[in-house]
Formats: sequence, C-alpha cells, structure tokens
Amino acid sequence: MDREKPLSLGTNLTGILRAIVRSSEKFEVRILRPSEWEIWRDKLDINMKRICTSLLVTGMRYAELQRFRENPDWLDGRFVYLPRGSMMKAKAKQKERAIRLSDIGKTLISDLFQAPHPLPELPAFDMKLRRLSKRILEGAPVNNKTFRKTWESWLVFYYPDKALQIALSQGHTTTTQYEHYLNIPFEDSDRKEMRKWVEGWV
Repeated sequence: MDREKPLSLGTNLTGILRAIVRSSEKFEVRILRPSEWEIWRDKLDINMKRICTSLLVTGMRYAELQRFRENPDWLDGRFVYLPRGSMMKAKAKQKERAIRLSDIGKTLISDLFQAPHPLPELPAFDMKLRRLSKRILEGAPVNNKTFRKTWESWLVFYYPDKALQIALSQGHTTTTQYEHYLNIPFEDSDRKEMRKWVEGWV
C-alpha cells in the first residue's frame, strides 16, 4: 500500500482544511431532530448561533449565505431572492430562485446582518462545527450541509403535499427530494417540536 507523502512546511493551511472538508463529504450528512437542534442552538456563541440559525431557516448552501450576508437587499419580506450567479454551484438546477421563509424565519433572519462579515471561509466554519459537535451532541458530527438538509427534511415531513414548492425554494428537483428526504424517520413528537420553526412557511 502506498503511503501518503508527508506535508511540507510550506503547505497552505486553507488547502489542508479544504481537503479535510472534501474527504468528509463522502460520509452521510447528519439531519437533526428538532430537540437536537434546540440543544445545539442553545450551546452556541452569539455569532455561530446567527449563522447556523440563518442556514436552517433559509435552507441555503453556505456559499449562498456568505453572499446574502453581503447583500441584505436580497431580503424582501417573506422571501430571499437569490439572483443569477449567486448560487456558486455549477450544477445548480435553478440559476436564480426565491427562498420562502417561515414566520420565525422572517423574524430571525435579520440577525444574520449582525454577524461579522465576511462570514468565515467554509473550511474553517466546518472545522469549528466538528469541534462543537464533539462537545454538544453525541453521534455523527454536524457540518455545513446539516442545516440545509435538516430544514428540507422538516418541511417535507410537515408539509408532505408541498413537495414541488419546497424543491423550488431549495433549488433542486423533486427527484432529488424523493431520493434524500422522503424517508426520514421522524415521529409525532418531532412534528410538534418542528411547528414553531416551520409554521407560516405556506
């Protein structure tokens, strides 16, 4: 078996972090129950809470949230309008989209603009999430995709007849939704706890 070459002293730290994040993407992304989300959120410092909450209530990709932080005029009432070119994903199914907010999302999203800007780079943000995971939650670590996938899973479970609207708001197809979000084993108790987060989305 070939051994990995040792890293030279000149290796760029950001490059190392990106490699770690890319390797971690091979593993399953953790989806949180509402009770786990509340535990997680309560243990965060104020700026991590602002970022993680904004990721959850919008279902944005992290790169989208970074750009939204720099463009508060994209927020218009109950919607965040992501213009063409804002998604930073070559294979994005929609080139622009409107993200619908729930009642609590509409209230909390403005907190994002109190967070430092620019937001942390993705590798550093993911590394911090992993460190926090070890301290706050048992089980698989949280990463930047956790909040987007958690949010869509909640919406699909709570509003099963709104699959198309959810997919459009999230920026992908119903086929992707069927493959990843329609068999999450939530319970009635989860539905009750989701309510304060998803109510008003439709």
